[in-house]
Amino acid sequence: MDGPNCLKLCEMLDNIWTELPGQEVVYQWVEWIRGSSLPHLGFDNRITLGPDICTHMGDKRAISRSLSLESVIPSMLSYSSNKCNQIFLEDLHMCMICLNQSKGSNFIKLPCEHMFCFKCMETLCRMHVKEGTLFQLVCPDTKCSASIPPYLLKRLLGEEEFERWDKLTLEKALNSMSDVVHCPRCAISCVADEYSNAQCPKCFLVFCSLCKDPRHPGKPCLTLEEKFQRHQASGKMAARGMVEEMLSLQMLYSDARSCPKCRMTISKTEGCNKVVCISCGQAFCFICGKAIIAGYSHFERNCDLYEEKEKDTTDWRKKLDQLEARNRRRAQSQPVGSTVKCPKCRLKIHKANEKYIFCWSCQASYCTLCRKEVQFSGFRSEHWGSPQCVGIKF
Repeated sequence: MDGPNCLKLCEMLDNIWTELPGQEVVYQWVEWIRGSSLPHLGFDNRITLGPDICTHMGDKRAISRSLSLESVIPSMLSYSSNKCNQIFLEDLHMCMICLNQSKGSNFIKLPCEHMFCFKCMETLCRMHVKEGTLFQLVCPDTKCSASIPPYLLKRLLGEEEFERWDKLTLEKALNSMSDVVHCPRCAISCVADEYSNAQCPKCFLVFCSLCKDPRHPGKPCLTLEEKFQRHQASGKMAARGMVEEMLSLQMLYSDARSCPKCRMTISKTEGCNKVVCISCGQAFCFICGKAIIAGYSHFERNCDLYEEKEKDTTDWRKKLDQLEARNRRRAQSQPVGSTVKCPKCRLKIHKANEKYIFCWSCQASYCTLCRKEVQFSGFRSEHWGSPQCVGIKF
């Protein structure tokens, strides 16, 4: 307190002493200071600390501020915090998750001031870390979304679980960076340059960050179809196997979408078309892929809530079997060495190849399967039996 307030206290204590001549006065002083000193000074509800200016009013007993505010205020706040924490630990509280009452020593108080019992918070945190849903590591209160800080997670999780949380947090941070990719050989995080090229620091593989193939400067990335055709041309994959593989990929990705926020692929097997990404918690429409903030208003104006995406119900395996049977019949009716007609000029020519024929009049090669003109660029087996040849579109 400042000098004038200290002087008022000294004057009041003098009055009490003069009113009790020859009697014990210390107890009366203590009781008055404890119960009546603040109202006497005009501090009914709060004490406002003013500028740190020491004044001398003549009374040597009225010593104002022997300590500076810079040292007094932290001490007062620390004392208040310790007393509040002591009261909290001794009182009974109800956990709003399990609805059981227990002492405060069995509770966890979050920075948002919401508190829950240790057992419930431990179970909640371990479940989300195990499932990888880190975005749900927030205050369980329905009207609060404050994150649980790492120092509390370290108390609630075991050593292995905390290491998993730390690893998942790092992976999530790396995945959110547009220039960070993973090496296709050893899955190490790499940084891509402005030309979409990256080099793995472990195996030193230089690859394209877009298609994960070896670096191909100046050339566009190959599509899945082109990759399968290259495998077929090199003899690593038959035509039937290539088509079946592409159909499997088509059916696999027909039930998958990319999250509009973190780009993670999400698969839906059943339920409505409002889905939530398990990585970042973003809700979006499974039909159009648009991010949804809250509620279901999007499905009232745009997409249907339970509309299923149309799927190709054609029996592709049956179609492939029919294709092979037709090839065998055609090969038996027109074996190698026989005479066939050019699909364009109808000139009779000698069939010297099972898959392709060459017309000397048109100076062009034709596929014996689809009868279309073929332009070769290295491997003569690039076209025959491919999806374009058999008429399958992806």
